[in-house]
Amino acid sequence: MASIINIQGTTPVEDPEYRYKMPSIIGKVEGRGNGIKTAIPNMTQVALALHRDPGEVTKFFGCELGAQTTWVQDTERSIVNGAHTTSDLQNNLFKYIEKFVLCPNCRLPETDYKVRSGVIYSACGACGAKEMVDMSHKLTTYILAQDKKNKKEKKKDDKKKKAKDGAEEAAAADEKDKKKKKKKDKDDKKKKKK
Repeated sequence: MASIINIQGTTPVEDPEYRYKMPSIIGKVEGRGNGIKTAIPNMTQVALALHRDPGEVTKFFGCELGAQTTWVQDTERSIVNGAHTTSDLQNNLFKYIEKFVLCPNCRLPETDYKVRSGVIYSACGACGAKEMVDMSHKLTTYILAQDKKNKKEKKKDDKKKKAKDGAEEAAAADEKDKKKKKKKDKDDKKKKKK
């Protein structure tokens, strides 16, 4: 079980009552020789505490450590090729938090990404600041690609929902027409009997 620590950048936060917490990272070295890799079993919990995508955090490790990384969504498995100590991974996680999670003004981890015309901004939910992220880092290409992918999926889902709603409306209209026709037929029968 991972211990719970304060969400901090490269400068430590010693406040015991600090409300922003995350589990410390766990690294397990698997394999030998050329196939050696480090698995991070609690990446999902760490990313959830940071309000970020686990694939993004895994990719940051690859950029900083110069290693190939893999994030498997189905099994929630994060792998960094090579043997890396837990302390190395934790220090790199603190670098990630410093660059991409903490607000540059208030230093709180309440930021979300806003992408406008190929530039990533970090919008703080606590103080309202909107600062540009360091666009020279390799991770920014991944963030931009994910944003583009998410927008496409959202568009696709909206189209499906619209088509489904349209089909339901058409079915409801058909049902309404059938009821009107039945009522008209009933009225016609009553008139014929009279």
